[in-house]
Amino acid sequence: MKINKLQKNSGFTLVEALVAILILSISVSAMLGVTANTATSARYANNQIAANYLLQEAIDSVRNSRDTMAFQMLGSGGSWNAFLSRYGAPNSKCFSSSGCLLNLEVFNGADPSGINDVIGCNGECNPLYYDTNATKLFYNYRSTGEVVSNFTRKVTMVATPGNSDEVKVTATVNWKNGSTPKTQSLEVYLLNWQK
Repeated sequence: MKINKLQKNSGFTLVEALVAILILSISVSAMLGVTANTATSARYANNQIAANYLLQEAIDSVRNSRDTMAFQMLGSGGSWNAFLSRYGAPNSKCFSSSGCLLNLEVFNGADPSGINDVIGCNGECNPLYYDTNATKLFYNYRSTGEVVSNFTRKVTMVATPGNSDEVKVTATVNWKNGSTPKTQSLEVYLLNWQK
């Protein structure tokens, strides 16, 4: 008789099996949640890094144009005022509230007109395209055979009141991280430092 009692108590009961399944389910759910959060964080970090590069690229292009036109071309039609005019001073293109976009694929910082590479935005700037072949620039404004990216970039410029030798340049990049809109800006002051 004692042997039968031991055999009855030696196996798992249904309640024990359900508790083990519940603990396993909670553990797997927690790991899946951590994995999903990690993927979202990685995508956000990737977008934020791309936005930083796009901001720096725009600011560096404007600074390069200032250096070329205002300082290197001084005897051949270049000047601080020619630089400001290139970007639409006093109230168009980059100097308007809508801002402008810089088509860096055809960017020529020495061209006083800026007609091909500095384009005023009408309310909202066009989105950047992503070049999957990366023949020239990863992000550009070509729409042929390329994928619309998640990013828009706008450059605005404001002359400093009372100081004709200073201009504030702000580059702004907008994108969506999932369904959440994100914005990042970079602001610099450029000076006519050789005057």
